[in-house]
Amino acid sequence: MEIAMLRDWVIVVFGILAIGAVAISVILLIIVYRKVTPILDASKEVVFDVRRTSSVVSKSVIGSVARVEGLVAGVRKAAEVIASLGKKGGRKSGKQ
Repeated sequence: MEIAMLRDWVIVVFGILAIGAVAISVILLIIVYRKVTPILDASKEVVFDVRRTSSVVSKSVIGSVARVEGLVAGVRKAAEVIASLGKKGGRKSGKQ
């Protein structure tokens, strides 16, 4: 057997192996793609649901907290005004 014939056989064998490896890789990629696509679709749906839920919760909670905060601020300011009127009135009557 000459070296040229051996070289030709090696090229043919490696060519067949390379074609087989490419075919197996393509098949594996197709299988992985088919398995991953439903998972990605489900995760997109979950993210959409979480965004919608957090939006509803934030609107209701933030709205309620803002109303309570406004009420507390109003009561606090009214108490300050009433307290300052009492102090000013006491000073004026004490000075006069």
